[in-house]
Amino acid sequence: MEIKLFNSLENKISEIELSSNKVINIYLCGPTVYDHIHIGNLRSVIIFDVLHRLLLSLNIKVNYVQNITDIDDKIIDRAEKEKKDEKKISRHYTKAYFNNLVNYNILFPSHSPRVTNYLPQIKSFINSLLEKGHAYEKEGEILFHIGENKEYGKLSGQNLEKLKTVRNIIQSTKRNEKDFIIWKKSEKGIMWNSPWGKGRPGWHSECVVFIKEFFKNQTIDIHGGGNDLLFPHHENERIQYLANNNSELSKLWFHISHLNWGKEKMSKSLGNVFLAKHFYQKYGTNVLRYIVLNTHHNQVINFNENLIQQSLDYNYKIIIFLKKLNFYLYTEKIKIKKGENIMTKQIITTLLNNLNTVKVFYFLDGIINFINKSIDCKNNDQEFQEKVNNFFFIIQILGFKFDLSSYNLSTKLLIKNWQTLRKNNDYIQADKIRKELKNKGII
Repeated sequence: MEIKLFNSLENKISEIELSSNKVINIYLCGPTVYDHIHIGNLRSVIIFDVLHRLLLSLNIKVNYVQNITDIDDKIIDRAEKEKKDEKKISRHYTKAYFNNLVNYNILFPSHSPRVTNYLPQIKSFINSLLEKGHAYEKEGEILFHIGENKEYGKLSGQNLEKLKTVRNIIQSTKRNEKDFIIWKKSEKGIMWNSPWGKGRPGWHSECVVFIKEFFKNQTIDIHGGGNDLLFPHHENERIQYLANNNSELSKLWFHISHLNWGKEKMSKSLGNVFLAKHFYQKYGTNVLRYIVLNTHHNQVINFNENLIQQSLDYNYKIIIFLKKLNFYLYTEKIKIKKGENIMTKQIITTLLNNLNTVKVFYFLDGIINFINKSIDCKNNDQEFQEKVNNFFFIIQILGFKFDLSSYNLSTKLLIKNWQTLRKNNDYIQADKIRKELKNKGII
């Protein structure tokens, strides 16, 4: 069977536009809620947020699912360490994760299913694999049997002869060293009854079940996550879906490279993480988004203080520009009408071509330079208005959020007085009001 890795959505969009009833189906592997996420965990989420926004801007219906793994050994270990109930641990960190989505201006998925709410469906899926001879029981555990399946390893490009088991299980219990657990016998933590004994589902089956449930058992359009999920997680997802349905799990696979701190991959096990909540508290909404989107999604980001400063500088540049633009539009009484133009189409085409956010920043810089020159020359022609439209379109698609001071009644009166004083050449009083407007964040 043919596997397609993500490079261009243009053909897919064309297909969807032929029928308004069609929907783009997207699945992104979500967090295991045993701790606060770090900024590296958000890279895939931000990339998929731009994809989500792009599709919505094209008036395409999006069915976007991102799971919450609330059954895991790490959750059990955390609960034991803190002497708390597992459910309390998972609920706490699920809430913290959703708070991060809000803080970083990330659109919520259509669905965020939790594993604990789908145990009957997971057990039914495992039973289906057993009945079809793709899984077997050994000592209270259910393993998926790879056998001589030539499809296994195709997604990640693995050599089957060199593959080793990813589960710490006694070799003698397996028919094949590459077989993996889909129902795990438990001796601690929350357990569920099953025909095979008490236990809990394996990680690799939950996503398959969610895809089965939320996409009506059909091949989805895009499945993604970090590069570290390519093998074994996505490989094991795909082979289960193929075995059960005799069809591909996803038409496109979208894998995103990781984020380093310095030159080491950011991970909790290495202790070099920058928690997303702490990064937000220190730098706000946009700094991480710029760092993520100004690097191509298949390139490693080597995170450091210089990169943070570059992002801070760029965001400051946008804020200064926005103040200038908003002030100009207000004082010149210019109303910008939303509409599509040649540049808008070029931006969309660029994003549809491998979601090239880096090139969009090139467009954005050119647009800002043009608008600045137009403001300085008081040029309000059609091209100026189109460029302003392009600017706000890019900001919205890339998901930036700038909280600027509003033009309330007192601010409007200050601006009117400032204009009158300047007109009357009373520059001393005008400068006082100018300072007041600057302190209010208007200019």
